[in-house]
Amino acid sequence: MDKNILFNIVLGSMIVPTVAILSALGEARLDVYVSMYTLEYFVAKAVLRPRRRFVDALGLLLLTAFSIIVGVRVWEILQT
Repeated sequence: MDKNILFNIVLGSMIVPTVAILSALGEARLDVYVSMYTLEYFVAKAVLRPRRRFVDALGLLLLTAFSIIVGVRVWEILQT
């Protein structure tokens, strides 16, 4: 099977249970969902290594969002 197709299948099969579990737990914070999606994306990418023809825009976007979330959380902790 093509690595790109397998990557998309695996990533989708990781994201669906994450949404179900987090919503079942009553989690409503967007930063938790983005953090989990970022972790799942980079784990799937590291394991399957899909080929990319262009710059990985989704990876850059997720990493940027994750960095901002972590920065805000650290800032909140340092302010207390």
